[in-house]
Amino acid sequence: MDKIEQSIQEGFDRLRRLLFDMMPGDDFRPKDAARICELSEDICRTVFEGLERAGMMTHERGDRFVRKTLDLQAAQAMGLCS
Repeated sequence: MDKIEQSIQEGFDRLRRLLFDMMPGDDFRPKDAARICELSEDICRTVFEGLERAGMMTHERGDRFVRKTLDLQAAQAMGLCS
């Protein structure tokens, strides 16, 4: 793995840890996540938007993405978990 690939992989690892550590009600702006994870703001925004579509985050005023509690019944109905 070259240095660029390794750097990108490390950035995604940092983003993954950041997301796993979030509790319901916690929020991040893509530009703050980008600074912490050393990824582009566009990449962080795309990840947050995907989590919003999956029902795990909401996009609120000030470009904040807020972690939601996971409604397991709704997730099961959508086929997201068993």
